[in-house]
Amino acid sequence: MKYYIDRKRLGISEIFSGMHPIFSPSNDMTAQETVRLMCEQSYRTRAKIASSINRTIRKMTQDSTVDVEEYLNDDIKDLAENPVRSDNLSSLLPFMKWLMELHRVNSLDVDRSQYSLNDAANHMEREAGEFLRSCSNNMMWQQISIVQEENGLLMSLGERFWGKPGLYFPDVSTSFEGTFPLVGMLFCIEAEHSDAGFEFSFLVNVEFGTDDMELRSLQNRNWVRLTFTCAQPELRLSLFDYGACLRDFGKCGRGFIEDWSSEVISKEQTLGSVSMTSGEQELLPLAKIFRITYQMMDVESESGGGHSRSEIALPSKALELLGNRYRFGQYRKLFEETGQKELYGLLEKGVEAWGEEDSDSIVTQLWEFARLLREKEREDSLRMLYARLIEKMLDCTSSFRDVSRIYGSYSEAEEKMREIIEPKLLESGFTGSYPHYRRRKGRQGEYISVLTSNVNRRTVNGVMTYYFSISAARKKLERRGKGKNAGYYAAGIPFEETTAEDCGRAYGRHTRYTELGGAYDDESAEINVGVFDGVSDDPVASDTAGVLMKYVKVALDGFRGRAMPRWYRKKRRQSSVRYDHETTTGGTFMKFLPFGLYISVLLMGAYVLCERFFGAEFLRNYIGITEARTALAVSLLAGMMTALVCTLLRMRSLRRHIWRY
Repeated sequence: MKYYIDRKRLGISEIFSGMHPIFSPSNDMTAQETVRLMCEQSYRTRAKIASSINRTIRKMTQDSTVDVEEYLNDDIKDLAENPVRSDNLSSLLPFMKWLMELHRVNSLDVDRSQYSLNDAANHMEREAGEFLRSCSNNMMWQQISIVQEENGLLMSLGERFWGKPGLYFPDVSTSFEGTFPLVGMLFCIEAEHSDAGFEFSFLVNVEFGTDDMELRSLQNRNWVRLTFTCAQPELRLSLFDYGACLRDFGKCGRGFIEDWSSEVISKEQTLGSVSMTSGEQELLPLAKIFRITYQMMDVESESGGGHSRSEIALPSKALELLGNRYRFGQYRKLFEETGQKELYGLLEKGVEAWGEEDSDSIVTQLWEFARLLREKEREDSLRMLYARLIEKMLDCTSSFRDVSRIYGSYSEAEEKMREIIEPKLLESGFTGSYPHYRRRKGRQGEYISVLTSNVNRRTVNGVMTYYFSISAARKKLERRGKGKNAGYYAAGIPFEETTAEDCGRAYGRHTRYTELGGAYDDESAEINVGVFDGVSDDPVASDTAGVLMKYVKVALDGFRGRAMPRWYRKKRRQSSVRYDHETTTGGTFMKFLPFGLYISVLLMGAYVLCERFFGAEFLRNYIGITEARTALAVSLLAGMMTALVCTLLRMRSLRRHIWRY
């Protein structure tokens, strides 16, 4: 079997590509144009580029664990002894020519390898072939497990929320002398098909360490190549009801749709579309639209609206989402029946722009869709649309009956969390059951929810870690009915059925929402799950669930109007969580600006009335202002000062309580 992929050469290319976009294989400029562009950058940018190049070349030539001597020409070795200076980037021309040649050869090798693998996939069953292509395209540096099973081998990826995929290779013949199970990080798969059957080669790094992945590709140690021939491969797939799993994790509204969309997109990227149900395929384009839209909303919210749309680049794939006119035509009824015809109109314009190949118009329509969606979220007018979408999403996954080890582990952790948190909340007057609790104080509803993140982290020993967080909300309730039959409602939903997530993620006049603890504050309850059967011990819930109790106390104190404790205020300042735009200094000032202008108008009106009824002498003696121009300036200044003073007083209050986040 011929091996096309050169691990070390590809690793060198990846290392330099990660330093700066200008070193990426997608750079279509010539070496001369690239160097000239680098020389035109600011001193700070040139210094950063020079430092990165010097550090990388020095590591490749001086690190005893790295052996890439044969890939470096004399010009590159000379740069190791005579480092690049930021004031002389023009000397990088030989380096750029060498790097671009490296990219070119790698591209040819990858194309040849992909052609051979596609040929093999075309001779397999369709589902197995699609999965093999996905492994080749998307699974580099993903954990895999290869175990012996009967007369063959089973290659499995780690379990996901939506399922656990793998390929079974029957009638295996191999000269591999290593031991099974073979567990590690997949670098590449190469495959060939012939009249005799299939031949595969897996290149795996078996080190669970903390070194950079790209650096590992340059090392000689801990690399294993498994080559074998086999008969027709088969797709082995366990599918889980990830919709019900997210619902049980406390997800609802936007949170459910966002996480469900991430899972179905991950499933398509891993398996290909042929292994998805018709319902998943129907909702997939809309799921992609919502996912990219939520990302756009978050970016604009975090920047406080300070970035122009042209400054926030959209990935090219985001523009391709609107290419399926038939799929989006199916969504018309859904949007119209839920009263969101205006939202669908923007999608329809985007589809039309795609047909006209007008990429600028597509970007404009996506941004308008994101703006309108954010506005409707704040008005709480998307409830019917979200309810219908969630219903469809749950229907898509309800037929998946396999039992997830992750979900089983979560059930054990849920019981632990319930034992720790629930008694305290019930004692404080809350009702409900894990993960959602609520209590009412007059016309005020207070909510606490325990949320589980479906974003997991793979640790170096093949363990999956899950994070918990606490969300708290307060919302003014609407009373309906009289006497004993009176009921209380939050946004049209009976109080007994609402959760913290139903209150929305906005800071409004009658609504407060915040998320406490979790991965945001680098301190959370965790569940550790072994990702491979037979490799790690049985998964057990960790003993760190108790850390959320102090966040529950912060929430309870916040409901009472008490200030944040010092330790929590310090942690929030150091965390990655940003302030809500409405509670930043600029956002608060803009809230009070109309009030300041109102004061200015009143003062100017008072000046005009005094002048008309009391005359100029009165103005001169008691007010000291006789010119209308001066009076206008003083009125405006007084209005601005009023808005500024109100802002400072409000900020002094905001910085003390939990609702600012």
